[in-house]
Amino acid sequence: MSEEKNQNNIGKMKFRAEPTRHFPRYRIPAYIEIDGKRYKLKDWSIGGCAIIGLPEEYLQKRWATGNLIVPFDTFDTVIKNIKLEFLRKNPDGTIGCRFTELRPDQISLMQDIIEAYLEGSIEPSVDEFINTIKREDLREALEARKPKAPKRAEAEEILRRIFITFLFVVIILTLVIFILEALYTRVYLVRAVSAFYDAPLKVIRTPASGFFKFKNPIHPGDRIKKDEILGFMNVPGLVSFVIPSPVEGTVTKVFVTNNDAVREGDPLMLVLPKGKRVYVFANILHKDLERVRVGDTARVIRFDGKVIIGKIVEIKASPSLAALHSTSPMPAYSFAWNYDRVKIELPPDSCSLDDIGNSVEVQIDLTPPLLKPVFALLPKF
Repeated sequence: MSEEKNQNNIGKMKFRAEPTRHFPRYRIPAYIEIDGKRYKLKDWSIGGCAIIGLPEEYLQKRWATGNLIVPFDTFDTVIKNIKLEFLRKNPDGTIGCRFTELRPDQISLMQDIIEAYLEGSIEPSVDEFINTIKREDLREALEARKPKAPKRAEAEEILRRIFITFLFVVIILTLVIFILEALYTRVYLVRAVSAFYDAPLKVIRTPASGFFKFKNPIHPGDRIKKDEILGFMNVPGLVSFVIPSPVEGTVTKVFVTNNDAVREGDPLMLVLPKGKRVYVFANILHKDLERVRVGDTARVIRFDGKVIIGKIVEIKASPSLAALHSTSPMPAYSFAWNYDRVKIELPPDSCSLDDIGNSVEVQIDLTPPLLKPVFALLPKF
């Protein structure tokens, strides 16, 4: 098969063994148009051509400009404005001419025509006047002749466009959310350095050294009344006396057991006075103090991940460095004097006495009212 194809290609071309001829001549049907008239070519190449029926007067002119026309079944390929130099009249009556000053695009088109013809991917038409369409660029014609991939089904094309649109929208929304989240975090959100549950607890202490004995067993969570007798103090060498409750409230912690030996001032128990409640106290940096106001919303994130919305009810600035030096012999750096403290009130049922002392994370929201609906749409991490 390959041999037969080679023989066929050899039959389509003619070589001339002259020192001046650098291109093989191909017998590809073509025409040269000079001064509005077409002349058939016997053979041609990138270097020149042999023209059939050209008047000999052109030999005297020596130079001319023409268009090379290659006919196909549905169109003609035209390479315009080729400069021709007429050299001689051949023994067979044809006029030999040379192509001069060819532009790169003209050379490229000629090479495309020759390669396509030799490969058999295109077939010239004998009748040059049928369905003639002149084109400047053969590449478009060759691409039109090549097998094309089948068009996608309409439903598949619609799905593809929907997917691309969806992907584009997702990217844009992700970018917008990222920008808004960064703006919210850096401008409208204050994070506490540390925070914990606490309450205004009352410490009941021993009035003297001795042995303490409960009147009735008392456990955390028990409620006691003011002046209720909690127990008895047995002081060696002295008369025993009772210890009444100085406050009404709920016991949060008991430090002693029956008949424990205690010294004067030792704590017996902690009591949350009636009407008092558990708060969250958060330490914030000095640079954030001027931005925080009483009434601002705070998000309290518990250790179990539960989020509680509270409100700032009190702001307390840290004591001055001079005040710390004057009230404590310990170095100032031993205290959290460089933090300001905010007091956060939580819904009554959101915490219990067991939470006192537990650490939490606090975020204070400073978003302006007009922007709250926008930032409310952001995902909470």
